Amino acid sequence: MEILERGVYGCADPQCGLLMTRVRRGDWLVVFVSGFGCKSYCKSFAAVLEVVSDWVRARVGNWGSVVEVRPIALGKVELGSIAGKLTFMRGRRSVTEALHSVDPANPTATPMPRQDAELIIEEMRRQSKPKPAIEALPSGGAGKVVEEVGAAGDVEEVMRALEEVGQLLGYHPVRNYDTGTYRLAQAWWGSKDEYEEGLAPLAVFETTQNIEQALAKLKHARDRWRGVRTYIITLRPEDAKEIEKALKGSFHELKNKVKTITREEIEQLNKDLTKHRELIKELTSLRQD
Repeated sequence: MEILERGVYGCADPQCGLLMTRVRRGDWLVVFVSGFGCKSYCKSFAAVLEVVSDWVRARVGNWGSVVEVRPIALGKVELGSIAGKLTFMRGRRSVTEALHSVDPANPTATPMPRQDAELIIEEMRRQSKPKPAIEALPSGGAGKVVEEVGAAGDVEEVMRALEEVGQLLGYHPVRNYDTGTYRLAQAWWGSKDEYEEGLAPLAVFETTQNIEQALAKLKHARDRWRGVRTYIITLRPEDAKEIEKALKGSFHELKNKVKTITREEIEQLNKDLTKHRELIKELTSLRQD
């Protein structure tokens, strides 16, 4: 999504007059993807963003004025799954009418109730956590539960293997590093001292559990630390094509700046390095003598 890639939200004349009076620094923007011409996230909430600047005149794509935004939460929350809990939906004759009633570009709209936005944020964050096996079976049956728990397990395993690789090579890996905007799956520093001194990491890693979110995080890392290396680890063979597609589209700025590694490569590298752990430790400690 362009709004995530660029980190700005904007408007084109003559729409700007209204939006510039309604959308201000500190406001939240709830991003909803309609079903018209979409390829993913259709009829779903995809992000909640905070406006972190005042409006400025700038030509960005078709926009003539923009504000800077930062993600509060990212994910995919289908409208149908929480419609009954959203207060702005109550009493509306249709979904279109309900969404129109909170659209800041609509002159008669009112802001979405804060409690609705908080509900959407809570659901996005809940979906980003591994689901316990004791949860009730979804409509897909036991097979779907196994698939969901397995996906979370795959990420945990590959992150553990990657962390061990970093340690064996003499780096200081940190998992789930919080930048204040995003929580990065893993980042590597040259040493523990560099990490504790607040220096920039050497590399940042994400997985393809959520490709669009992963690329947004890697773009954020490059914007924050200009020289950082960025890697995305594929969990499934088909992920490579999805990444290539995204790097030609919404995240074209990352093309040739993100290296793809398969989970099999990470796991094999970990096995190979572990096999020669003592020799590696001996040779990588030479600079410390």
